[in-house]
Amino acid sequence: MAFQEQYGPWAFVAGASMGIGRALALGAAARGLNVMMLARGAEALESTAREVAETHGVETRTLAADLASSEIGPTVAAACDDLEIGLFVYNAAVAPHGRFVDVPLEDQVKSVAVNCATPVILCNLLAAPMVARRRGGVAFISSLSALAGSVNFATYNAGKAFEWILAESLWAELAPHNVHVTSMFVGATSGANYKYFQATLDPDLCQVGDSHDPLERARWRLMNPAQPEEVASGLYDQLPAGPVCYTNASDILVGEATLRMTRPEAVHMWEALQNTSLRAPEKQAL
Repeated sequence: MAFQEQYGPWAFVAGASMGIGRALALGAAARGLNVMMLARGAEALESTAREVAETHGVETRTLAADLASSEIGPTVAAACDDLEIGLFVYNAAVAPHGRFVDVPLEDQVKSVAVNCATPVILCNLLAAPMVARRRGGVAFISSLSALAGSVNFATYNAGKAFEWILAESLWAELAPHNVHVTSMFVGATSGANYKYFQATLDPDLCQVGDSHDPLERARWRLMNPAQPEEVASGLYDQLPAGPVCYTNASDILVGEATLRMTRPEAVHMWEALQNTSLRAPEKQAL
């Protein structure tokens, strides 16, 4: 089936106002879908929605809402009541930085809400009609960080692992109903706040881009992030193949190497990767 036939007429992109979310909205529209866009910041969201509509001649709708809200399910249900959503893309994260015992409990609980509870709530709402229609797609923007524990991002890594396993389970359950599901293991990607993290890195550790050593390649990627458009096009091209996908060859190398390691090896590698950062970034994804 053509993209529009399989995933149309409306895409719902959660976390859609900037960065990867903006690219996902534009990418869906470029493939002929109308786009329902959700984000917290109303001004940036409206600006991106206008860009999507004017660039690709599709309909857009916006919903300014907090994905951590306990009312997110009813809020989204009301906003989408008259729409046929054929594609649901969950692009959201709360990633408090710091040792687990030092991070405020409020930030940890918010991370669990956005990375775990809300994807379940919205999948429950949006996937059932896809099953009834026998077509559709669900995609999670996860992270290579999902593949191992580490330091400094305990609830983020755990939450992205939750999305990964949820995606694999839904891939198995929904495939007989012609609903495609995937989780993308995204590596370092340029964004509004990425420069703040990049400024904390030890550049001497990030120089070897042609290495087959996963730690060296992952460190190089920190200084050479993907572009949001690369993530979006990669996701949409690979969505039918599920249950997981990667942005580029470097991320495949790092991800598959991590999965071959023993668990202590994987955790120690990702701990070393986090320790490439010499201090906390000025801004965090909260």
